[in-house]
Amino acid sequence: MALRGQRALAALRLWGLGVSGIPAGKLVEAHGTFASATCIVCRRSFPGEDCWAEVMADRVPCCPVCTGVVKPDIVFFGEPMPQRFLLHVADFPMADLLLILGTSLEVEPFASLSEAVRSSVPRLLINRELVGPFAWRPRSRDVAQLGDVVHSVEKLVDLLGWTEELQDLVQRETRK
Repeated sequence: MALRGQRALAALRLWGLGVSGIPAGKLVEAHGTFASATCIVCRRSFPGEDCWAEVMADRVPCCPVCTGVVKPDIVFFGEPMPQRFLLHVADFPMADLLLILGTSLEVEPFASLSEAVRSSVPRLLINRELVGPFAWRPRSRDVAQLGDVVHSVEKLVDLLGWTEELQDLVQRETRK
């Protein structure tokens, strides 16, 4: 997004589920991704679309090489987090601002990441309700914008002067 005046927001990294329009190098898909899939036997990789097509046709995706099950590269309960998650946990102590959007902050290890920033770092929660430490142990610099997440993000974007850039991004991603 273009910078206006002295206002700038540089994202070190964005954590969460796959988000359209976010460069892959800036996104940590903490719960994995449907963009790729892996055979659970021979570990060969496949495009996620192939796996998704099989699942949507009510078939179990199978590896054409070893006939093992091909699983989307998502994290199921009890499975280890992706390497990229572990590699970038070090981002949090370096953050100057933490934005948290649309979450229950109940599932670990993701839930505790809001506590991983320094205590002096402002944390902005955009959510329907107060959750996690925002509800039971708020910090003095915490801000909570409660209500509809999309409306709240649009309001923030407007305050930052980025409405035109957001509309352009939405149009580009909608055409894909």
